[in-house]
Amino acid sequence: MSTEQVSLEIMGRAFTIGTPAEEKATLLQAVSMLNQRFDVIKQSGRIVETDKIVIMAALNLVHDLLKMSMKDDLAIGDFERKITDMINACEKVLNKTQAQA
Repeated sequence: MSTEQVSLEIMGRAFTIGTPAEEKATLLQAVSMLNQRFDVIKQSGRIVETDKIVIMAALNLVHDLLKMSMKDDLAIGDFERKITDMINACEKVLNKTQAQA
């Protein structure tokens, strides 16, 4: 698993973060979601201190994640395992098809 250094901007600050190459797109999506939440909270004008805005944005995202992971009692790990099982099943069918050809 190769690690890639990714330069990104979070709430107006530049960061370089090491991430597995296959997780880069997910990292960039997470940064985008965090920046969007930050902007929404900042624009509401109710909270003006940056550290409090960051905490609220992070709390909102974690809350959304927990709601999603607990929906129908199916955790994120279960989703990942189900997707992996589907990929493996598809690969088996493709391998059998290629072997018969």
